Amino acid sequence: MALLGLIAPTATAAAQPAQTVRTRTVLLPLNGTFDEAGAEPIAITGSIRVTVITRTNPGGGGTALINSALGPTTGIGQETGGTYRFVGADATTRSYPPGPITPLVFKPVFLKFFPPGPIVPPHPIRPVQVGVLVAGNGNITNISATIDRGIENPDN
Repeated sequence: MALLGLIAPTATAAAQPAQTVRTRTVLLPLNGTFDEAGAEPIAITGSIRVTVITRTNPGGGGTALINSALGPTTGIGQETGGTYRFVGADATTRSYPPGPITPLVFKPVFLKFFPPGPIVPPHPIRPVQVGVLVAGNGNITNISATIDRGIENPDN
């Protein structure tokens, strides 16, 4: 009779941690003055919906998909009194490290419609600065949006 020898492994392979997906959506008010070069300052009021989706990498860090969509948003020209309309949505992807909380800051592109309406084609602009704080494990700790004061005001 022959002996059948079975060898069982003594060490088990460590399983990679599963990818974690986190999502957070906020609706934020917008209120401020945007002043771009060659155009009148515009007092903007409205809202923006920001959705952040994070996906972690094994060992920490990962990528964040940030979707920004303007709600009803208008502006009043401070020189002409004309009413401007702002519309659009934008998406961007940013990486974040496995370390401490990381700020992700960007300016989504939207469209500006000149008064009195659709006579002049819309103009792509970046009047809003969106900020997201993401921890190394993908936890979304804060989402903010402010009117960028424009290139005439480089301190912002």
